[in-house]
Amino acid sequence: MLGLDFASGEESSKIMGSLLRLGRPVNALDVLISGIAVANGADTIVTSDEDFEIIEKVANIDVLLI
Repeated sequence: MLGLDFASGEESSKIMGSLLRLGRPVNALDVLISGIAVANGADTIVTSDEDFEIIEKVANIDVLLI
């Protein structure tokens, strides 16, 4: 299990900032999950939450919807 640390918080902030600039804010918890994944070197997030498709456009991570 990966936790929220400083690096994850920074990545989350970058992701949310990018989403807000595009006018596409999503659930803050989804952004935190994405930030944790990116900061820890994950390549892909597997989820059924469609918000991650929006996040994928601004973050350095692939999303696999199930």
